[in-house]
Amino acid sequence: MNQIQYLVLITDNFPRAKEFYTKVLGFTVDEEIPEDEYVQFRLDNLFLAIFSRTQMSQVIDEKYLAKPGGALYTFAEVADVDQTVADLKIKGVKFIKEPKTQPWGQRTAYFTDPDGHIWEIQKWIKR
Repeated sequence: MNQIQYLVLITDNFPRAKEFYTKVLGFTVDEEIPEDEYVQFRLDNLFLAIFSRTQMSQVIDEKYLAKPGGALYTFAEVADVDQTVADLKIKGVKFIKEPKTQPWGQRTAYFTDPDGHIWEIQKWIKR
């Protein structure tokens, strides 16, 4: 177990989440099972999937399904954090932390998806 193949985000509003990842972030649907409220996107290094809380709770008891915001997801390094933030703001993405160069030499910015999942955009300035 030395690789992660899927990252599955649980959503309380499947249509809204799907629209955010397709229309706002521009991800292309790799597979969708509408009746199960499931959609997946093939990224360079893994599959990102969106699964409705209602459907997932039929697989795993609801008490084990964490609420959004309990983890941080980081995108691969971007060419320019500030430009990426500007581009996403035009599409309506709300940032919870504006771009900042961290003491360890990484420039970061943070936004949430409609369910509250926290995403980091980052670039190493110096190591």
